Amino acid sequence: MASMPLTYRIAAAERIVTITGDYAEPAEWRQLLGAVAQDPAYRPGFSFIRDLRWSEHPVSPEAVIGIIGVVREFWGRLGAHRAAIVTRPGIDNPAMIAHALADHEHLPLRAFTTYEDAIAWIREE
Repeated sequence: MASMPLTYRIAAAERIVTITGDYAEPAEWRQLLGAVAQDPAYRPGFSFIRDLRWSEHPVSPEAVIGIIGVVREFWGRLGAHRAAIVTRPGIDNPAMIAHALADHEHLPLRAFTTYEDAIAWIREE
């Protein structure tokens, strides 16, 4: 089965950007976050939800390191508030690696197994 490309949608009223699609490599993340930065509907202070619940074909730990590098590169440019990764129940190694790397980089990015928990964390002050 072919992988689904990364896509995003902006819910301006909720101040949330939801990113869907399969696991992706750093170059795809750079392209997507560049598009978000150029989107007139985007405003600094929005949060991000990376919804992996239907994704397949996990990326390697090396790719996760590269993706976090891209996220760090765009974080200030986007003025992002928080980012949540939503996975299926169980252990999602790429998401857990991203969570740990983000913690090390002092980026407010966390992994969750339910969408509701991710939204609650994003909305915390």
